[in-house]
Amino acid sequence: MRKHHMPDMKEGTVNVTPLIDVVMCLIVFFMLVAKIGVSTGIDKNIDTPKAYLGVSITDLGNTLALNLYQKPGANEPQVLVDLKGERQKELRFMDKDASGKVTRPLREVLESMVKERGANFKVIINASREMRWRDLQLVMQECTLAGATNVNFAAKKDAQPVGG
Repeated sequence: MRKHHMPDMKEGTVNVTPLIDVVMCLIVFFMLVAKIGVSTGIDKNIDTPKAYLGVSITDLGNTLALNLYQKPGANEPQVLVDLKGERQKELRFMDKDASGKVTRPLREVLESMVKERGANFKVIINASREMRWRDLQLVMQECTLAGATNVNFAAKKDAQPVGG
């Protein structure tokens, strides 16, 4: 009958395989948890109006920034957003597909986000201070019809109150 015996240990060597496994797990964990370069979706090139009073929105995880641009000769602004990896995607107020069916991309995206993210979902309208009120009103109307009631305006902080 043979005796089973343990393999001979080499003196002075350490098995580093479990250590490497643990380090790799930690690296993957921190990569998943860290918010590396998270974009708010707000276009900094837009010259927003100045505001004396305002609230800084800290929870930007539950927001959607609508960047509004004036389109020459158009009756509505151009709306660009950052959606699920798509940078500056245009959402039109009304569109027609190949079959002639009318869709409302901006309203549909807002409705799905309200449904998905609940009552704390916020919309940030980022528009130039030269934007026409009529265009802002169109965007606010779409937000209301989609059920997004928490609408905010991006603005620059002004140290002086108006007229002060």
